[in-house]
Amino acid sequence: MERLHIDKVSVRFGGVLALDAVELEIVAGRVSGLIGPNGAGKTTLFNVVTGLQVPTHGKVVLDGRDITSLAPHRRSRLGLARTFQRLELFGTLTARENVLMAAEAQRRKLPSGSTPRSITEQLLRRVGLEQVADEPADVLPTGLARLVELARSLATSPSVLLLDEPSAGLDPTETGNLGEVLKSLSVEGLAVMLVEHDMSLVMGVCDEVTVLDFGEVIAHGDPESVRSDEAVQQAYLGTAGSESGSKLETAPEPGPSSLPRPPVDRSGATADPGVPAPAALELEDVRAAYGRIEVVHGVSVEVHEGEVLAVLGPNGAGKTTLLRVVSGQLEPTGGVVRFHGEPQSRSGSDHLARRGLCALLEGRGVFPNLTVSENLLMYTYRGKDVSFDELQERSFSRFPVLGSRRRQLAGHLSGGEQQMLALARAFFTEPRILLLDELSMGLAPRIVADLYALVAQAVREEHLTVVVVEQFAQTALALADRAVVMVNGRIVRSGTPDEVGDELMRTYMGEAS
Repeated sequence: MERLHIDKVSVRFGGVLALDAVELEIVAGRVSGLIGPNGAGKTTLFNVVTGLQVPTHGKVVLDGRDITSLAPHRRSRLGLARTFQRLELFGTLTARENVLMAAEAQRRKLPSGSTPRSITEQLLRRVGLEQVADEPADVLPTGLARLVELARSLATSPSVLLLDEPSAGLDPTETGNLGEVLKSLSVEGLAVMLVEHDMSLVMGVCDEVTVLDFGEVIAHGDPESVRSDEAVQQAYLGTAGSESGSKLETAPEPGPSSLPRPPVDRSGATADPGVPAPAALELEDVRAAYGRIEVVHGVSVEVHEGEVLAVLGPNGAGKTTLLRVVSGQLEPTGGVVRFHGEPQSRSGSDHLARRGLCALLEGRGVFPNLTVSENLLMYTYRGKDVSFDELQERSFSRFPVLGSRRRQLAGHLSGGEQQMLALARAFFTEPRILLLDELSMGLAPRIVADLYALVAQAVREEHLTVVVVEQFAQTALALADRAVVMVNGRIVRSGTPDEVGDELMRTYMGEAS
């Protein structure tokens, strides 16, 4: 029985089409998974369904009724319940009180003979919260707090349950228990829709999986067919079926770009090629958290001078958080980060930048109301030993298109040109270590290839050390000397690009051990 029908829903934010005529059916008695790369539109779709985002086109139908224009609280009364990616509990209330509050609000919908208190106790037992029922929600560990949020949603007597990243912060045992609860709910006739980065959970509990990419449905079917779909592999890895391990060489000549490129020759990087270069960056048992939610769990890795390390993994693995720790933007909760043998010691981002660390994190971060030249001028903080004009001309020789637009406002550049400007600013600081996070975001494949070819040239010519996080895994592997794969905040695989690439899709789609 169809419970929820998402009928050709589109959402536009200015010039960005976040959802493009998405059509989905959520059926009673089944767990439906919704997955896709970062920025695919998953949470936006949830917001449309629950009334937090007005669609540009299309409609949402619940149990045969068009609810597109209804407020969120009215949708809840009709049987729609949701959890959120970030915990949304009343921290000063106990676990029992959080659930009881929702049950009281739905008193009229309770089965005959039931009371809000009896329903609350039943749900606490079901999700395994009896032992902590009287503890304030804000002192519970993340896994138990997630279960409180689930129990509170179930207390509203929903016919459709939407779960947004319910396993975030859970350990493997807690995730397994959550999966069993979801299976039992579907057996009882509840329609469940799951947005989740943990592919092991998705592939283990979902009856069907829908994949979004750039706001469009690119695949739909049972977990195994989705796992083997070439369009899904393209979305997650960048190139379906391509050979990993081939290196990028140099900046592109005018004309079509292509991957892979010939290998980078670093034979002259050290006096003795047989002697490993010293470590430029060391992470030892690094842990990081947002509030109570620990998202990086004891990561240890070394990056040697002149080396490129690719940090890969599915959405939500903790890759960006790890780069934030390395760049000084997030203080680790445990472990140590060393730069050329010296501990980070809570150094701020500005201090690390002066030591030669440059981070180009998600988002281009250009100053839209400044010209290209003025954007570059903002990055001349390394000293006066080289003139601005000399640095600027060096940048324009590397990025000719920016030279022709030096007086143009950065906000008027195309997305690819803005990313070129961000990369030019990074090179402008003459870094020793460069951190790159999703350089490809929102860009066409050819532009991505050109940008990474420029990075490869800098590695070759300037002995640059690079740590790259990239959704298009094959592109990152083509640049890297070594790669590690993160899943759920831990490194689960490491090795050469060939070694990692052979196992990558299974890791991304939930088969990592």
